[in-house]
Amino acid sequence: MEKMQNYRIEKLGKKAERRNYSKVSGNLDLPDLVEVQTQSFEWFIREGIREVFEDIYPIQNYGGNIRLKFVDYEFGTPKYTVNECKYREANFAAPLKAKMELEMVDNTTGEVLTKWEDVFLGEFPMMTETGTFIINGAERVIVSQIVRSPGAYFDIASEDKTGKDSYNCELIPSRGTWLEFMTDGKKAALGRIVNMSVDRKRKILSTILFKAIGMSLNLEKSEDGFDTAEIRRFLKALGLEVFEENIVEGEPREFLNLYMLLYTSFFGNYEEIRNTLAADKIKTSNEALLAIYENQRSDEVPTIDGSINLMNAKFFDHRRYDLTKAGRYKLNKKLSLTDRMEGTYLAEDVLSGEGKVLFEKGTFVTKKERNVLRVEMLKGSHVIAFPFVHEFSHPDTSMMDTSWSLGLIGRILANDVECGDRLFEKGTVLTEKDIEALAKEVKEVRVYSGLVAKPVALTAENASAVLNYGHRFFVIGRLTANNEDMTNNGELVVDRYIPDEDYSKLSASEQQVIIERAHQNQAITAWLVGAAVQTIQVSTSADCSNPIKIVAIDPINQKKTITISDMYAFYSYELNMMDGVGSVDDIDMLGNRRIRTVGELIQNQFRIGLSRMERVVKERNVDCRGRRSDAEAVNEYPSADRGDQGVLLLLAAVAVHGSAESAGRADQQAPYFRAGSRRLNA
Repeated sequence: MEKMQNYRIEKLGKKAERRNYSKVSGNLDLPDLVEVQTQSFEWFIREGIREVFEDIYPIQNYGGNIRLKFVDYEFGTPKYTVNECKYREANFAAPLKAKMELEMVDNTTGEVLTKWEDVFLGEFPMMTETGTFIINGAERVIVSQIVRSPGAYFDIASEDKTGKDSYNCELIPSRGTWLEFMTDGKKAALGRIVNMSVDRKRKILSTILFKAIGMSLNLEKSEDGFDTAEIRRFLKALGLEVFEENIVEGEPREFLNLYMLLYTSFFGNYEEIRNTLAADKIKTSNEALLAIYENQRSDEVPTIDGSINLMNAKFFDHRRYDLTKAGRYKLNKKLSLTDRMEGTYLAEDVLSGEGKVLFEKGTFVTKKERNVLRVEMLKGSHVIAFPFVHEFSHPDTSMMDTSWSLGLIGRILANDVECGDRLFEKGTVLTEKDIEALAKEVKEVRVYSGLVAKPVALTAENASAVLNYGHRFFVIGRLTANNEDMTNNGELVVDRYIPDEDYSKLSASEQQVIIERAHQNQAITAWLVGAAVQTIQVSTSADCSNPIKIVAIDPINQKKTITISDMYAFYSYELNMMDGVGSVDDIDMLGNRRIRTVGELIQNQFRIGLSRMERVVKERNVDCRGRRSDAEAVNEYPSADRGDQGVLLLLAAVAVHGSAESAGRADQQAPYFRAGSRRLNA
């Protein structure tokens, strides 16, 4: 007689078996609990490690005649299996090799010599199927971290003694410099001011930062720093509101009244801005740069070049500053135009990217209107130019649809576009006529994000002011007469504007010719290139009195470093909160936190190791004359007493691939990299 069996045998994995006594027919598969770990490491192997190589390379020597470029990489097969590593007390690792290209230029003849070679970088620990690493025969695990998500965060706190509200905000990257703004109402004589802090250093006035990134002037010869007539004409030519009541008669400081008009026209007539400018003793752009340098490096002698390099390194260098995709997404969401518009009344008509009226003035913005605007504002309407510094502008590129006729006006082409018989060159500032021609031939164009040009019609009254301040606060990117480029003897008066390249300013004689033509009532338009921000006027009351100016980020910007546009939008959000526009963030909410998985953690350590290696590579020089290959140069250390001259030592801790024996020799000749490898394993 057969025995009754009230269970069934189920296999779990390759070896384990389990008795299942359940009577319910349906069952769910056990999820892979280490999938997060394994998928994250797979991402690092496929994409993450390549991102680090492309960030660090190419490495160039100080002379600029030798460049080491990264081409590709590959992982070999681990020498031992997982079980063998446990038995031998070894590391479960695979050899990592990179294909490098060496480009050497002879400074005397101009001859370019190029070599390719596979370079052995070391044994890289690999993850097992169970999400662990085998280090010296023992299993080790890298634990994911819950960290504060990169982005912009705003808070309102009440002061204990006075009971007044203080407004604080911080812009946090995943890697790089923290930027904070905070109000201070303790100086009763001035009223509430806005301070700033970079990397938790000593607080300084917030206007110093904006003077350093473009909203200031350097005093020129025979210039009157107290005259405000020309700046008023310039601001009116830009279509901005001028608050002349902010002018202080008999003010002894140069440029103070000019800055009062400038800042209130761009940001809005806030008392906090006026108080901060009144407390700010910095007059010129150069003084502002030096002040920031002294704040960050108080033990060094400040210089203008050093200050510019410091600003680039702190904020605009992608190697040192990284928001990551998550940070850029949260920043775009928080500092966008639509985030602050909900719950307010529109103080002006809102236009779509095609130039159509979406909502009229006086419309109350609810969630329904906000959702419509969230899509339409991505098309680039209501974008204007703010002052900027050309040396700090390192824009990314984005695609824009040619049907967005309003959003494309003033954008700058990032590559050449062939349109029938006509070629639109890279760096061309797009006019309305250009967009009509492009829309007939192409569907999308690639433009620079974070930059836009403001068209200003020159007249007899404003021509001198626009040309004077136009190239000091902005860059004149194009001059058109009757919708055609202005030329002189067949050449463009203003060359195409290309970021990260030197540009030539208009000479005094060229400016005089343009002013004379403006006095002759010729239709001349100057296109002023600046930082692209999206602006609109809203109000908290139905009669739209006391309009509030919202300054938001460029909607097409996806760059993973902070931009000048982000700084303007970040500061404007802080000011808008004083008018009750904007929302406070709860940092303890899980929506404002993220998980850093194993792939990202290893990527950060790998980046640190390559960055250190880059410095070593630049500092070491050998003489490659007479060598048969660059491989021989790689494996030799320079002699200290030989006085070798100006050739880059390719990889100071790396040897060339070959057999297993050559890999072993490379490991012995690379003490620096092996030390870094031990740190990474640990």
